Amino acid sequence: MAPSLPHLDTIPADPRLRVRMTTARAVLTTTEDAVHLAAAGSVYEFDPAAGPALRALVDGRECPLGELADAAGVSAGVSVADIAGLVCELVAGQAATITGTGR
Repeated sequence: MAPSLPHLDTIPADPRLRVRMTTARAVLTTTEDAVHLAAAGSVYEFDPAAGPALRALVDGRECPLGELADAAGVSAGVSVADIAGLVCELVAGQAATITGTGR
């Protein structure tokens, strides 16, 4: 039997790291105070600044972390490390998966 990949407690803040949703039925709703993502049997609540990054993922695209951080906007104070934290939460809930790095 081949060993499985090691479990990661965090997602590295590598702007080339690529991620995608694991479900085609994710639903994103926005209020003044939060963005809610329903995916893979869970509901997640994030700061509204994460909305544009989550929209890119919900649209079914495979995106590098750097692109997601750019989508959320530097002016909103969202960094690649912030996006990595968001993605880590989604991966832990099996709502997203890391697909590799860009070349």
